[in-house]
Amino acid sequence: MAVTAGPSPTDAAPVRSPRAWLSQYSWLGMGFAFSLSLFYLIMFVIPFGTAIWLSFNNWDYIQKPVFVNTRNFEKLLGDSGFWDALWNTVRFSVVEIFVALSLALLLALALSHLRPVYQYTLLAIYNLPVIMPGVVSVLLWKWLYRTNGGAFNAILESVGLPAQPFSKSPDQALWCITLMVVWIFLGNSSIVLLAAINEVPDSLLEAAQLDGASAWKRFTAVTLPLIQPAMAYQVVTSIIGTMQMFEPFQLMPGPGHSTRTLSLYTYQLGFEVLNLGYGAAVSIAMFVILLSATLFELQRRRKSWDY
Repeated sequence: MAVTAGPSPTDAAPVRSPRAWLSQYSWLGMGFAFSLSLFYLIMFVIPFGTAIWLSFNNWDYIQKPVFVNTRNFEKLLGDSGFWDALWNTVRFSVVEIFVALSLALLLALALSHLRPVYQYTLLAIYNLPVIMPGVVSVLLWKWLYRTNGGAFNAILESVGLPAQPFSKSPDQALWCITLMVVWIFLGNSSIVLLAAINEVPDSLLEAAQLDGASAWKRFTAVTLPLIQPAMAYQVVTSIIGTMQMFEPFQLMPGPGHSTRTLSLYTYQLGFEVLNLGYGAAVSIAMFVILLSATLFELQRRRKSWDY
């Protein structure tokens, strides 16, 4: 009877040592880290350094840059256009964040009482404005705000109220844009807050209910403190987003400078007036203001994260 020889030990696949595996993944990790570092260098560090350098120079794209020391920043302090743009930016940011966060919280609370399938369906509908191109959203709202034939004025006239100028009024134009921005990003904010509310342990809510706490008390004493990190994230990202927002103010401007914000003012200085040095100085001031507001909000909310 023939006997078949088993595989020789030398025929087995070589076993790689743990050090070899570690070396392979170390090089892979270094490759990813280098790629991200290079991207960060090209997309942020170099442009930011260039903006700082330009803020100490005058340049009109044609002649050579002329070093002016801190003259651009001194001019900024006495520039009424800068202060008007800053005031518009602050008003828009504060009102938009307060209204959007309040509505998103109410919407998230309402959705939290529904079954998950209904939550996902409604959130998908509420997020449709986010995935729409910004130009489409602005054109839609420009039609709604039209003085003659606009949807909003048609509703007002149907109930006997006078028509409003809306975006044609220097007093209403900024708030018209604010309402549009709230509508666009309401669904996105609701997703973040709903996820935080769904993570609140049911045992804590049930214990509070057994202690006789009302629905309002359970919300203020249990739910609200536990979702503070999510709310802080939403506030910080909203501060950054509203301060940098450009598209709505460029596409739906109000009369005069009633809707000119810092981002729009920086663009106009750099690409319309061709004063790139002063525009860079305004952008640096905008960065300092944005960084200060973000750090202040993080520090303020971090005190309430211990629970």
